[in-house]
Amino acid sequence: MRLTMNRPVFEGKDVGLGSILAHVKRIALTVATLCASAIAYASDSTPLHEALQKLALDGRFSGAVVIRDAGGVRFARGYGLADPFSARPFTPETPVDSASLAKPVTAAVVLQLARAGKLDLDAPVRRYLGGYPQESATVRQLLAHSAGMLLEDTVEPLDGKTNEMIMKEIADQHLPPMFAPGTEFAYCNTCYSTLALLTEKVTGIPHLTLAKDLVALPRDVTIRPLRLADWQGRAIGYRRAGGERIERADSYESEAFYGSGNLSISAAQLALWGSEWWQPRLAGIRTIATTPAQISGKTSGLTWGNWYCATDGQRCHYLGHHEGFHHMLYWDAKLRISVAMVSNNTLAPALQQRLQRALVAFATGDFRSGERELGMVLPDAPVQNGRYLLANREAVVVSSDADRVWIERRGLRYRAFRAGAVGTGIRYVPGLDVYLAASPDGHLHWLSLYEDFEAPRTQARAR
Repeated sequence: MRLTMNRPVFEGKDVGLGSILAHVKRIALTVATLCASAIAYASDSTPLHEALQKLALDGRFSGAVVIRDAGGVRFARGYGLADPFSARPFTPETPVDSASLAKPVTAAVVLQLARAGKLDLDAPVRRYLGGYPQESATVRQLLAHSAGMLLEDTVEPLDGKTNEMIMKEIADQHLPPMFAPGTEFAYCNTCYSTLALLTEKVTGIPHLTLAKDLVALPRDVTIRPLRLADWQGRAIGYRRAGGERIERADSYESEAFYGSGNLSISAAQLALWGSEWWQPRLAGIRTIATTPAQISGKTSGLTWGNWYCATDGQRCHYLGHHEGFHHMLYWDAKLRISVAMVSNNTLAPALQQRLQRALVAFATGDFRSGERELGMVLPDAPVQNGRYLLANREAVVVSSDADRVWIERRGLRYRAFRAGAVGTGIRYVPGLDVYLAASPDGHLHWLSLYEDFEAPRTQARAR
């Protein structure tokens, strides 16, 4: 997830929804023919196809889904439009803005270099990057989003700025870190662009080449071009603007940084990389990559490999969310299943996690649960301050600070961002991958890929 809270949205021309629907009708037969001829292997997952097709026809999903198992591709289909302004259809090969799905790739490169003895995770970042702004922060703290590095909004605008330029501009401000390195969590894009720069300084090899050679990123994945006009065949992010209008909610022009985002990658390529996590090339780092990070002796919701994992460490996933784009990569090393979903039509907050849960259920053959997930709702009432008891009897605390909402779990505090437009009560928590909302009875509805329950309040409200 890329959190660029203060950057302006690039607004393109508005197009009437009626015009879009007319385009859709004109190309529907062609798309169906292409799908049937080019992706015939999708026929064994009919319940999933029907569910996604219904979402697409209802205007709720535009994108692609690819599922791989030990035998190869099991399901691969595109739905809706990659470019709603020209009615170009989405396919499993359509490249998208990866957003933060670049982060586990970067983390994997770092872990492979550490395994090979090329860098020390517990060494100061300055050992490898002399211009890094904090003297004591370590490589491991960058991985864990706990380095206290200032966020990218301190150096906006980002147009045309490389990883090295961003780091230098932060250092030149001579500001103290957000917190003492290694003591807190703050979701950190600049940490991961710094890590990409670090891997290049250590090896003398471009970061993308390292990702392909060391961690099996598919060979045809690229870093997006600086100019959007040069990014051929990509998906364009969009959203409905009320009535029949749609407008761009797209990637930004002139982004030159990488490591934290900005890969050009398709659902097919994501699913292929997910399948590497049960194969020999990544076996040497899989244990550490799926081990929860530790911050000041407290267990983080993210692993050292920047994954969200179930407690068994065999099932992991991560997300990319930026403007109109929302993506997921999930893999199960025990069942040998990889699920990739990409979308470009600003999925409704209440659908995002439900769709992800449904896809995993469909991929494991649990069609009934998949269909049920898509029919369930998420409450939309604002979360209330207080102490709540989770299903595993663990207590969490919700508090607010001005217009910010925080959740504390296992001694670490995470920012809970409003999911969607002003007015929605749903909050999303990077670092935990949890969607929060208040239930009608005042309980806290807690929804993650692996958990779905209502947590009762246990005592008076927190301040």
